[in-house]
Amino acid sequence: MKINNFSAGPSKIPSEVLKQISRDILEYENLGYSILEMSHRSDIFETILNETKSHLIELLSIPDNYEIIFLQGGATFQNTFIPSNNPNLQKDIVFLLTGSWGRKTYQDFRKSFGVPIPSIEFSNDKFNDLLTKVESMNEKYLYLTSNETIEGIQVRDFNKFKGKKLIIDMSSDICSYKFDWDNISYIYAGAQKNLGIPGVTLCIFEKQFFESNKLTSYMDVNNHIEKNSAFNTPPTFSIFVMLKILQWIVSIGGLKEIQKQNMLKATNLYDFLDNNSSHFITNAPIEYRSYANIVFDFKDRKLTNLFLEDCQNKGFLGLNGHRSVGGVRVSNYNSISEKMINDFLTHLESFILNK
Repeated sequence: MKINNFSAGPSKIPSEVLKQISRDILEYENLGYSILEMSHRSDIFETILNETKSHLIELLSIPDNYEIIFLQGGATFQNTFIPSNNPNLQKDIVFLLTGSWGRKTYQDFRKSFGVPIPSIEFSNDKFNDLLTKVESMNEKYLYLTSNETIEGIQVRDFNKFKGKKLIIDMSSDICSYKFDWDNISYIYAGAQKNLGIPGVTLCIFEKQFFESNKLTSYMDVNNHIEKNSAFNTPPTFSIFVMLKILQWIVSIGGLKEIQKQNMLKATNLYDFLDNNSSHFITNAPIEYRSYANIVFDFKDRKLTNLFLEDCQNKGFLGLNGHRSVGGVRVSNYNSISEKMINDFLTHLESFILNK
């Protein structure tokens, strides 16, 4: 049975990349040993690290005044890492809360700083109204999660938040579209959705963002900058897979092509749901609908589990909505092909016609 994996993360890896890394696991470039065995102090790994950074700079058009580091673990560590390295943020940051992950980060920042932090709770506002709320706040920095995977809400127009320096969790939509860096101070992203496999978090930030602070060695950002992300043993294989993913993106036309494909796939999904609105509920406001995670449910909730079970039996996997909200979630990451989406829609149409 053919498998179509729509998991929200860890997510599908492009087959071309899987074939390449499978060979490299057995033996890397005829060197007689596996990529898994490579020393993080070797010249070969340093080349891999620097190539990964170079591809990121090229694809994302990262300006010269930004640092790039790779940290172990997932993006949640940033909830401690950022406040520890920039304690003065507590006086000058406001949170835009559009979903569950942003709220969790907000609570962690409050615990780290030990003081109240202002926030703006998203409530289906029109984008211009949201901008007005943000602009009314005096704080210099604005935190947001660009794509909320649970609710299926996405904010992409970063440059419209004028007068604010942005700190953005881009874990689920990094490298899926182009954006300007004019007002961005810090971006971070766990790799396991669009950049490969779990184990590494990408951090990109303005060189003047962090302050000098007395911290333990691993927590001090300056050590990671100085040692080119090899202050201690970095997640070498996760970084290697990221490089292969970035090379794959370049090979299919870069972010311009990726963005075009993602918009087409998402539009096809939303058009089907809208055209069959007698069957489906989509809660995300149209203006903020995510291209990365399309979240919906059946109006007849009894059909939800029947559909998900039917999908499982037919080889469509990873479609359960997050346990906190239920429903159906189609993760439309870079590696998801148009054919996968079309096959899913054919199956969904067949299901509702027979119920």
